[in-house]
Amino acid sequence: MYKFQDPYFFLLIPLIVYLFFRKNKNSTLTVPSINNIKSYAFKSKKYLIGKYLIFISCLLMVVGLARPQIVSEHKIKKEGIDIVVALDLSKSMLQEDFNPNRLEKSKELLSQFISKRTDDRIGLVIFGGDAYTKIPLTFDTNMLKDVIEKIDVNDITSNNQTAIGMGVGVAINRLKDSNSKSKVIILMTDGENNSGELSPMDATKLAKNFGIKIYTIGIGSYERNIPWFGGVRKIKNNELDENLLNAMAKETNGQYFRASDEKSFANIFDEINKLEKTEVEKQEFLQREELYFNFVKTSLLFLIVGIFLEFLIFIRIP
Repeated sequence: MYKFQDPYFFLLIPLIVYLFFRKNKNSTLTVPSINNIKSYAFKSKKYLIGKYLIFISCLLMVVGLARPQIVSEHKIKKEGIDIVVALDLSKSMLQEDFNPNRLEKSKELLSQFISKRTDDRIGLVIFGGDAYTKIPLTFDTNMLKDVIEKIDVNDITSNNQTAIGMGVGVAINRLKDSNSKSKVIILMTDGENNSGELSPMDATKLAKNFGIKIYTIGIGSYERNIPWFGGVRKIKNNELDENLLNAMAKETNGQYFRASDEKSFANIFDEINKLEKTEVEKQEFLQREELYFNFVKTSLLFLIVGIFLEFLIFIRIP
């Protein structure tokens, strides 16, 4: 599509036409030089060449000032899905069975996962005793990773509780109006539900009604260390409600993963990275090719030649 960015410059054209073609009361004779004055008849049209070249130069300059452009519309479509990560920020995420702790390892691996999902829209919900959207669905992975890097358990005031149902519920609100054919929640938690007005299974059924899959990740080693008479004793980690996380994933045709060590944690995101991909429209933009410079260059060329002919070659004498 051909268009002009500043078309109001065309208002100058009538003025230019008037100035160039108004009648001059004093007749003049244009000749190439005094010596050759007899070589040109009064009615010769050669003396008009310079004038018309200057006229054309002015018109071309006006076109250039109007900024002609070739505008083409492009739609970028990429293969991707809509994903909302629901991340547990309860204080138990600071336990050090991962290096340096569960939360920092979760943030590190989550950022690596996001880097590989450049075709997806990804959002982030954080929860403790309550839940809220930290980042809505976005293609801006760099911004998303910057926010994740700065997340801390103090971002949630009720960080001594775990409201899994509320975290999933807020994530559902981010996805329920999505046009993507594939919608996924990745729930990352290290505990059991002990807070919130919405139960995890009620939230799961709601997700199923909206066609949303839930992939659950249970974070925490199978055993944890506790102080014991000046030493350390290993006890079984019973804080994680694996039955609940398994049921939530199964109900929505998702999958439950146990992150018991750093290797298994990293493999989980590799598995999720193999999710099916559906086509979603990423963005629409207009590509503009500026043409004004060619008009300006041509205008200057005509102007120089026109002035040379008008004032040096075909000299007007009374």
